[in-house]
Amino acid sequence: MATLNNIIGLSLALVLSACGFHLRGNVNLPDGVEPIYIGGLSANNQLSIALRNLLTANNVDLSTEADQAKYQLIILDQSTDRRTIGLGESARATEYQLIETVSFELRNKQGIPVIGPVKITERKIMPNDPNQIVSSSAEEKILRREILQSLAAKIARQLQKFDYPSILAPNS
Repeated sequence: MATLNNIIGLSLALVLSACGFHLRGNVNLPDGVEPIYIGGLSANNQLSIALRNLLTANNVDLSTEADQAKYQLIILDQSTDRRTIGLGESARATEYQLIETVSFELRNKQGIPVIGPVKITERKIMPNDPNQIVSSSAEEKILRREILQSLAAKIARQLQKFDYPSILAPNS
């Protein structure tokens, strides 16, 4: 029985690897594009932190100086919004839609944009209990953090999809 389970497990792993399956969080950039500089946001901005954490967790080299980087990921704009989408008795909000929008571009070493500007929006629905103000506030912070992590992953996927070899020159 154990041998059958091993064979099934090995077969499943082989099928997944053959079809090009990758974990969602993986960021694989081609050789020669690192280090990357992240700019446009303060160092303690939550999106900046999420981007740095995601890229460093995937062994992407980051630069602290724009002029030392081969590419610069520049966040041009970030906006936060909350809209009421459901009302209950006494016209109290029962649901909110949390919205985060970011626009960015990728610039080469000379500062010329090679991607973008690209605008990405992420939304989440948050139920609201008007009688539980403290827990609603805490839940909103958690959901905002999740939204920013999702935006960071989407930005990383955009970086991954870009055709770097077509613009990399031999002297870069």
